[in-house]
Amino acid sequence: MSWDFMTATRIVYGLDSLKRLGQETARLGRHALLMTGQGSARRSGALDQATAILDAAGVTVTLYEGVEPDPTFATVNGAAELARREDCDMVVGLGGGSAMDAAKAVAGIARWPYPVDDYYDTDRMLPGKGLPFVAVPTTAGTGAEVTKNAVLSDPVRALKQSLRGDYLLADVALVDPALTVSMSPEVTAATGGDALTQAIESYVSKNASPLTDALATQAIQLIGRHLKRAYQDGADIKARTAVSLGSLLAGMALTNARLGAVHGLAHPLGVRFGLSHGLVCALLLPYEMAYNLRGEYPLAEVTRRKYAHVAELMGLDVTGCPDIMAAERATDYIFKLNRELDLDRRLSEFGVTEADLPTLAAESLPSGSLKANPRPLTQEELEELLHRAL
Repeated sequence: MSWDFMTATRIVYGLDSLKRLGQETARLGRHALLMTGQGSARRSGALDQATAILDAAGVTVTLYEGVEPDPTFATVNGAAELARREDCDMVVGLGGGSAMDAAKAVAGIARWPYPVDDYYDTDRMLPGKGLPFVAVPTTAGTGAEVTKNAVLSDPVRALKQSLRGDYLLADVALVDPALTVSMSPEVTAATGGDALTQAIESYVSKNASPLTDALATQAIQLIGRHLKRAYQDGADIKARTAVSLGSLLAGMALTNARLGAVHGLAHPLGVRFGLSHGLVCALLLPYEMAYNLRGEYPLAEVTRRKYAHVAELMGLDVTGCPDIMAAERATDYIFKLNRELDLDRRLSEFGVTEADLPTLAAESLPSGSLKANPRPLTQEELEELLHRAL
């Protein structure tokens, strides 16, 4: 058996690595479209730092500030047109997963004459490498700096799905844990919950390999043991560094192994009810784990053994426990961690009702993430999983 593995061309990781931004971008071009969110990067000072570093390196900046939490087709098409009009020769994404996904998509399509909609509504594929793309995350959660997909939304059609392709991988992923210190406890919890979900889902994915397992297990250990500390004390740089590295490793794992049922369900829940992606992932994760522990299916034994290892990785003493018991303790621990991070919520709190479950389940069925879940799920089983989280 053989496995493919892909990630960003270059990864620069560590405290104060933001200082490398000028050096790394200057070798790719001279005029950057810098895309960021709706104010957090400006408020934290990260935007001023980045623009000053780029200016000192002789890189001209055209700023696109205002990427929404769920970036739309209109945002991507407008920013791509701006990049063409200003003759930008690269794109820098600075911010959380939404800013990086939007920037990634803009870099992917800016050299081509078609709007991003065409890559969803037709069989058109990205014809080749777009503009160089540099990813600078300011949160520790999505791993978008090293993934080859960009999650975009079309609110008109209640659609949320990924533009995907090898050409979307970053030329440079520059990951500085110091940029995450300004995150609020709420954002720390939600983004960290997303990262932990990604690490665990990619570990038990049908497409997992020895390469992705090595990354996912390290990510689970780092996030599982340090996220609560980062939540309780945002200035704890050791905890911030551990969670930031865990998020990066989880991103590398998921882009090669894919994810699971949680991410299949998260998109319709996000677009229909405006739920934070990280919150809904953390909320659903223990229900997914409990589901995957039940029943007999081809990967059941492997999945239980891996969940048992998850318990060890997160620091639980499961010495002498059978795999199923250790796996159940891992699931219970995720419920407990969610309570400690104020992520232990119910879907009904956000307006989800029993009547919504068939639609949500049906809309998740085509998801590639769902197809990678180790235990197959039918429409009825997805509805049951959602019912337990109501």
